[in-house]
Amino acid sequence: MPQATDYHELPAPASDMARIEALWSFEASSAGEHLVLPDGRMDLIVRFAVDADGQVSGTTVIVAGPAQTTARVDVRAQECFLGIRFRIGWGGACLGVDPASLRDTTLSGADAERLIGDGARHLRAATTVTALYEALLDCARRRSQQAADVSAETTLAIDLLHRSGGRASQTELAAASGLAPRSLRRRIAATVGLSYKAFASVLRFQRTLRLLAQQPATSLGQAALEGGYSDQAHMTREFRRHGGFTPGTRPPAVLIGMPLGGLAETFKQGGGEAG
Repeated sequence: MPQATDYHELPAPASDMARIEALWSFEASSAGEHLVLPDGRMDLIVRFAVDADGQVSGTTVIVAGPAQTTARVDVRAQECFLGIRFRIGWGGACLGVDPASLRDTTLSGADAERLIGDGARHLRAATTVTALYEALLDCARRRSQQAADVSAETTLAIDLLHRSGGRASQTELAAASGLAPRSLRRRIAATVGLSYKAFASVLRFQRTLRLLAQQPATSLGQAALEGGYSDQAHMTREFRRHGGFTPGTRPPAVLIGMPLGGLAETFKQGGGEAG
């Protein structure tokens, strides 16, 4: 099956990174099923093949909405993907769509092209990987520049919840952002496309996966405690919900950008509210 090491993050101009989190590539080392774990973000992706002369063919445009469950994607050996991952809370604004309308949904082909407009034509016209990379970055840059602003209070609350690994409570986030708890929940749902509770749960799942992948290995009991779960059984239920597997039977998969230090450790003893 394809391996997590088939995934690579690529450099992007610093001027484009305020609303774009990363550019990435994936080239399948073998045919099979690739797991895409939920992380609450949105991506603009092109799927394509490259021949022996370096020519691109079969380009398909994809828009991946904010997910709370794992997607299983069948890929062919040497099939390629290039992607733009928007920062949490910016995907809907940059793509001009209500993110909740794409929850656990992937648009492909004509549906994705209608969403991104004229940029799709340039993506399909690219004949080399370099040209495709530039067209994808240009499309994302243009969408980013046209995006409606997300309020500073909402951005701060989302960032703090992200960096806490989903463990910051509503009370803590409300105090830090100046938003009332009800307004906080409403804004997160509207901006991210997931409810506060679902978003926090996905972030806990991502962070705990990273804890379990550390060396030396973290025990399951300690991972549950540090991950913000009430107990190991709670962690197992959430892993089944988001990943379709248990903490002790984790398949190879890409872990995306959840910090383990800094603000993530600030809330280590706190735990989050379930509201």
